[in-house]
Amino acid sequence: MDPMNLIPHGLPISAVERETGIAKDLLRMWERRYGFPEPARDDQGDRLYPREQIDKLRLVRRLMDLGFRPGKVMHLDSDALERMIDVHEPRREASPSTHDMVRLLRGRDHYAVRDYLHIQLDTLGTRPFVCDFLSETIEQVGSAWMRGEIEVYEEHLYTEQINRVLREALARLAMPAERPRVILTTCPGEQHVIGVLMVEAMLRLAGCETLAFGPEMPFTDTAHATVKHDADVVALSFSGAYDGDVQDATASLLELLPPDVELWVGGAGCRGLRSRPRCEVMTELSGIDGIVAAWRARQAARQE
Repeated sequence: MDPMNLIPHGLPISAVERETGIAKDLLRMWERRYGFPEPARDDQGDRLYPREQIDKLRLVRRLMDLGFRPGKVMHLDSDALERMIDVHEPRREASPSTHDMVRLLRGRDHYAVRDYLHIQLDTLGTRPFVCDFLSETIEQVGSAWMRGEIEVYEEHLYTEQINRVLREALARLAMPAERPRVILTTCPGEQHVIGVLMVEAMLRLAGCETLAFGPEMPFTDTAHATVKHDADVVALSFSGAYDGDVQDATASLLELLPPDVELWVGGAGCRGLRSRPRCEVMTELSGIDGIVAAWRARQAARQE
């Protein structure tokens, strides 16, 4: 039975969070900032969201996953949002492994999802698993959720299993002791950590020493950590769900970092951001090797 039929005027905010994958705090902030969503209120004054607004929120979430800022799309109606998705969503043909993953997510055996990820990791190796398999399936699973082929809780299951498998893969990788020494985190307001874990795996494979501090590290703490741990680089991941201004965030952090420390950023939230002095934009995971090599070449030139 459709849960909307159980509530005359819509779903409560906790159910909308589950349906759309958008945090309750973010829904409230959008309501204040953009005037959307526009929930009704029940007799106790609690928010109730009608189905058409939930459907639009799902489209907004998908465009955020593609790198669009909420303020750029929130004023559009659902038809316009769907047209934007049709134009901007990559037309990559899903591989058999992606079809298998969607099928497993729709099943009832959550262990099968974890086991399948382990099989892909062991079969492909860490680099192809991160750069090819995960990059494709994360995108395709998100598309399947947006089309209603899987439920949001199934997407959450996939995200959690990826987190676990990536952490296990990192635990198996030797910790290099070569420079650069890289601090990995996300800025306040960015809760998604999959991008950070994927970048950490690629940095380890490139021979970099990494120090992971988890998500949402305040900028002042990040700056203090670079000094305390003699770090060379801070790496940040911005997902499409990040609602802040990436340009402002990176500029603010650079002001606090020691002048010889670089900032490397990547993720769907960096759409349109360009590299500038001391700030390198990682557009592709496969390009991390080149970024590391260029950093080492600059250090070697300074020592000559």
